[in-house]
Amino acid sequence: MLKVHEFFSVATQLAYNAAIIINQIRLSTDIGQKWKGIDDPVTIADIKAQTYIIQQLQKHWPQLKIVGEESTVYDQPIDLPDTYNNLYTEDIFNKTPNNLKVRTQYEIEDLCVWVDPLDGTLDFVQGDYDCVTTLIGLSYKKQALMGIISQPFVKIADKQYEFKPKIYFGHHPQRRVFYTYDTKQLIPFELLKPSYDPSNIILCTSKNRITETKQKQIQSLGCPLLQMGGSGKKSLSILEGKGDLFLYIGVKMSKWDISAPEALIKAFGGRFVGLEGQIYDYNHEDKTYDNPYGLLASIHSELVEKFLPKTTGLL
Repeated sequence: MLKVHEFFSVATQLAYNAAIIINQIRLSTDIGQKWKGIDDPVTIADIKAQTYIIQQLQKHWPQLKIVGEESTVYDQPIDLPDTYNNLYTEDIFNKTPNNLKVRTQYEIEDLCVWVDPLDGTLDFVQGDYDCVTTLIGLSYKKQALMGIISQPFVKIADKQYEFKPKIYFGHHPQRRVFYTYDTKQLIPFELLKPSYDPSNIILCTSKNRITETKQKQIQSLGCPLLQMGGSGKKSLSILEGKGDLFLYIGVKMSKWDISAPEALIKAFGGRFVGLEGQIYDYNHEDKTYDNPYGLLASIHSELVEKFLPKTTGLL
């Protein structure tokens, strides 16, 4: 069995140490940039962070299935400490805000971890570091269950960034989202669900790889736009109330891009579906992990219901 508090104990450390790796590579003389396709780069930071995350997960749960974005393994020693599984106690995760008990352990054979070690790599190579995140999602019986999103950098001025990792995490049956700034805080902070202005729905969508046709489709919805890179960054904007609705028109976003965000958005009682209301499955046996349906998501489920008739047929 995998226990929720042990997984979050390990995963928050992994997210924090992945942030250290990303920052080390950022400050190095060579980030090892290569291109997997058009506008689809990979760097040493992607490969090194994923290798570390997978190695540590396998140390704690050798039978746990893991799907990572990168196919290459970092073959040099990684000078970071081993993780431990007792940072948090079970009582942090065993009750909802209404004091109802929730499940705190799951069968290993029904779980799969989805890892995007550096979401927003295109922004990373362009020096737009506040759109960079690390995503660790855990699915149970092919459905998103637990999510960890780490944001390593804070933008303090134009092209100026501070390394200050903030890690968000939660499992959606509990209906709570937590965050921490380090791996020593035994009691994490709780993120409160933000409200929204029904007369001013802010639409969070992509700034990269947007064609003129897609831009017109997005603008046709009649909402103010908040455009940025990275699935993780856009999801955090929704969780923090900077945006109200997450829209993606395309099929390039992969399962490791959406597993952790889905779990966290659902933890606030939201919906996370395709542009025509499709439900995403996270099956590690699939031949491809692409996102075939586009994406419409919000922590306010009524907004998804309101906009689904408008997004049907956009893809």
